[in-house]
Amino acid sequence: MTDLLGLLERDHQDIAAGLADLARPAATIGQIRTTLDGVRLGLMAHAEAEDIVVYHALMQFHATPALIDMIRAGHQAHLAQESALSSLVSQKPCTGIWRDKAAHLRELVVRHAKHEEDVILPALRKQAPAHVWEQLAGEFATERLKQLGMLQPSAPIMSYAQLAMM
Repeated sequence: MTDLLGLLERDHQDIAAGLADLARPAATIGQIRTTLDGVRLGLMAHAEAEDIVVYHALMQFHATPALIDMIRAGHQAHLAQESALSSLVSQKPCTGIWRDKAAHLRELVVRHAKHEEDVILPALRKQAPAHVWEQLAGEFATERLKQLGMLQPSAPIMSYAQLAMM
């Protein structure tokens, strides 16, 4: 059975890998758009689901002020990532500025992931009652799917007629 830490680690790795793919010099604009859209959908669904599930968990027990501050800092990190993503998608792909912004976003994601995996989640696991911790993986996976279902890809959608002409 996978716990919350395992699910979050996998998301962090997938998002960081997508951001690393953006740096490939041989990537076509189509590949960049697809990868960037995957990163955007993954990052947004992950952050929203994590914020919702962890906040709900905190309401089920008396967390220390230090843990609450850590959770707030994690939420702020998500907001910084969303801002960096917005800045990235507003740039022309494959330019120097675009590559710098992609590297900055990857750095934010990797730094947040390490802090969350090494500090925040162990503190949450230690303070949360066992029954609360055990529910978090299922709640996160369910909420993440809900969030993905509400997001729309940004790439243009082709009609069946357009696809047939390819």
